[in-house]
Amino acid sequence: MKRCEIFHVPHKKNGFRWKWRHTADDGRTVESKESYALYYDCISAAREAGYEPRPQRAREAQDVS
Repeated sequence: MKRCEIFHVPHKKNGFRWKWRHTADDGRTVESKESYALYYDCISAAREAGYEPRPQRAREAQDVS
């Protein structure tokens, strides 16, 4: 399964929602068209689309390296 990341986007004045995004090896990105109020719903939608969210800690470790 292809990996993706979960991230938040601004929503209305003081809120936010969740989206997922996959970046291929060639640099192309695929991003969810919808945003989700719940983190879990975003993860579920990514999996339904064929992507597996990366754990937050693993992504942070990659950024430090």
